[in-house]
Amino acid sequence: MIRSAVLLAAGRGKRQRPHTDVTPKPLLEVNGRPTLNFVLCAVAKAGVERVCIVTNHLEEKIFEYVGDGSKWNLSVSFAHQSELKGNGDALMSVPEGWIKNEAVMVVATDYILKEESLLELVQAQEKHQAEIVMSLKECPVEELASRSSVDVDSNWRVKRIIEKPKREEIMSPYAASILFILPPQIWEYLPQVMPSERGEIEMQAAIDRMIQDGFKAVGVLQSAPEEWRPPLF
Repeated sequence: MIRSAVLLAAGRGKRQRPHTDVTPKPLLEVNGRPTLNFVLCAVAKAGVERVCIVTNHLEEKIFEYVGDGSKWNLSVSFAHQSELKGNGDALMSVPEGWIKNEAVMVVATDYILKEESLLELVQAQEKHQAEIVMSLKECPVEELASRSSVDVDSNWRVKRIIEKPKREEIMSPYAASILFILPPQIWEYLPQVMPSERGEIEMQAAIDRMIQDGFKAVGVLQSAPEEWRPPLF
């Protein structure tokens, strides 16, 4: 059972400007619902009880929308990412007092998730007795350079993950969404990650190092979310 989740909600959403000049990206509505609402419903459906939301841009509006999380039967707290230096840095913004001795779900908040999406990851973790679980999407090769590349075997055991790969580094048609289940050791690996060429601390680099060190990782092939298709906003 996964009881804790960190939701990444700090980004500025530059591609959605001018909408995100006044509304934080996770609160942009699709079919009358903020994307953050889709995520919180999926998190609750997966059995999560407590959530830490990492914020920065227009964060007061996110505080107001979520409140204490009781609307979703969740206990919600917040962490501030002072500089937008990558998703790994966002995770390291979670305060020391937050529970870090158990597995954690890490989820981006700009996905329009089906309610069962995260539950499927929990079920895969239990089925495969995996320490790391990630949601995989099949993508055209030309898209992978802006996403990630994941190498899997015939049983969906993940052997490698590279964020924003160079063309020669692409290993398969599969990219990983920011939908992960990670073991508590992630907090030990993140500080070891050097900034990427883009100056970002990338969570995927820590995950890849864990896989190379022997942590069991599996991928779950899921349909590409709507927001990976033509722009919605």
